[in-house]
Amino acid sequence: MLLVAGLMHDCGMYPTTSSDDLLHLMPWPSQVFVSYDSTNKRQSCGATVLHMMGAESPQVLAFAEQVLASTSLGRIEITVSNHCSCAAPQLSMNESYELSVAEDAISLTAHSRWGALRGVATLAQLACSDQLYRGLRIEDRPRFAWRGLLLDVARHFFPIASLKLVIDGLAAVKMNVLHLHLSDDQGFRFPSTAFPNLASDDHYTADELRELVSYAAHRGVRIVPELDMPGHVTSWLVAHPEWGTQQPAATRRFGVHKACLNPLDESVYQAIDVLLGEVAEIFPDEYLHVGGDEVNPSWWQSDPAIASYLEQEQLDTHDLQNQFLIRVCAMVAKLGKKAVGWDEVLHPQMPDCVVQNWRGATSRDRALALSRPVLVSGPYYLDLHYPADVHYGFDPEAAQTQWLAQEDALQYDPRLSHVAEGMAWTKHWRKDRVEYEGEVRVLGGEACLWAELVNPDVLATRLWSRLPAVAERLWSPAACTDPASMYQRLYACWRALPENPEALARHKLLGFGYSEAQLGAISLLEPVKWYGRLLGKEALQARLSGTEMPKARPYHADTPLNRVVDYLPPESMPARQLAELAIFDGATQVKALLAAWGDDLLAADAEIRPILARLAQGADIVFALQTGALSVEQALQQMHTLAEPQNEYIAAPLIGWCTALAQQITAD
Repeated sequence: MLLVAGLMHDCGMYPTTSSDDLLHLMPWPSQVFVSYDSTNKRQSCGATVLHMMGAESPQVLAFAEQVLASTSLGRIEITVSNHCSCAAPQLSMNESYELSVAEDAISLTAHSRWGALRGVATLAQLACSDQLYRGLRIEDRPRFAWRGLLLDVARHFFPIASLKLVIDGLAAVKMNVLHLHLSDDQGFRFPSTAFPNLASDDHYTADELRELVSYAAHRGVRIVPELDMPGHVTSWLVAHPEWGTQQPAATRRFGVHKACLNPLDESVYQAIDVLLGEVAEIFPDEYLHVGGDEVNPSWWQSDPAIASYLEQEQLDTHDLQNQFLIRVCAMVAKLGKKAVGWDEVLHPQMPDCVVQNWRGATSRDRALALSRPVLVSGPYYLDLHYPADVHYGFDPEAAQTQWLAQEDALQYDPRLSHVAEGMAWTKHWRKDRVEYEGEVRVLGGEACLWAELVNPDVLATRLWSRLPAVAERLWSPAACTDPASMYQRLYACWRALPENPEALARHKLLGFGYSEAQLGAISLLEPVKWYGRLLGKEALQARLSGTEMPKARPYHADTPLNRVVDYLPPESMPARQLAELAIFDGATQVKALLAAWGDDLLAADAEIRPILARLAQGADIVFALQTGALSVEQALQQMHTLAEPQNEYIAAPLIGWCTALAQQITAD
């Protein structure tokens, strides 16, 4: 069996099927050699005893003790061959490791303590799933050096305790960057000594941030800070109106606001220089993010002095933004650091700045054509409520044509309803399409969790429902692409995380007064929503056109439906299981299952009851499709219509049934 498994791997053994004996590892390692023979499972060896050999690393031992505290694995030998003098993780750190399992001991070897940390994370997942097989051998290394998460702490404040749990989770799935979006229109969370009135009421202290940096470093996670400028600065100008051309009103409202820093005022640059120095003193990472996105040109054009300057110099607002960012990036370089910025920093005259790509494949390839290092983020916006398989399907180094085709396909995926409009912005930048002819090579990628609809209460369910899928895309070999396997391992992965999104959602909903039976029905809902819950069509059109967005469809978190959906994981295993039941075992059984919940559903909130009832109606459509009473086209249309009134909340499970069955029929 071991020989067969090894041979299979040499031929490219990646997880391509969903099965009971699949190793519950996420991300999937580079190479796996294992026998799945149940008789070959290693028996409990008593209390876990950690033995460090080679280069001493107290951080590795502390991390291993933390994540393996409840296991009985016996002797674990950890060997770090090279002593690393660097106290903090770096982009160039070696994260490779080898793990082997024998009856008498488990051996973990790595070139650096960073690799040892990743190996311990793998061991923790195996222990949690009780999948330690004698003879198991793993050789592993990351595909990309930069594997990060952007967390927006400006729009909603997340306390240090929440950030530490996020860092623990990042280490568990082998991600190595926490990008803190510290400022935006709605909040400024950095504690400036020189400008103390900049900080919002909720902000971090310098000591808290230093301690967080140390906490992350011990887990092999870098913290990259961001102060977004020259746009997204309403919070700056409320405190210091002299830095702008006019003073905006304080706001917590969602949207991209007009306020911008004055690019012609030398005092603005002096203040930025001081601020960046303060940020650099607290955050030792070699990279510092300066934002640079979504500058509203009307703010500058409406100022007579700036308008005159643009006319005199024959510049447009993008040129002016570039002048501003060139000076800011020079300040970053003076601090001995490298600048990172969003797509908008891409300009032929811009110094060698890392470009964080959010506007699609054409923007990525323009950056590559100018030989700029690129971080891919656009396909990994977790706040858009795409299912995990959508994020999983975008390879950071896919050819432009493939990427564009995937973006376009989202617009027609019936599972996603209007959520696909969340990617519509990418089409606005295709007109300047550049055909990059070289081999696509990117620095890595970051998932982004923007926090308009996310607070500490729902952070875990929003994050861990899908982030492990992005972690695998950034760590594992490109050939590891099977969504069925990914989902099986994703749900298993939750058990090894510091916060299980499914368990947290269950606890919260029980606290709201729902019964166990009601939870069975409610768990079938897969939230399919994006900013439209706050905005509506009018505001969406304004957003895409670059104008100020009106306040439409105000969101109330305490209404029953929103309250339930906010706490539900966006990925629902029960919904997927019910879809399989509907397709393979007959829709009549689905109707019987739903009918059994009838009495309990009557007691549900009046707002939720009709949504759940639609599941039974969806079963009728699936049955009609199975029996030939409806064509594929008719069934899909009816299913889509059925979901329309509440498509933000239920489109995915309903239309998922019909789509899967339609695909099966078409294939046959």
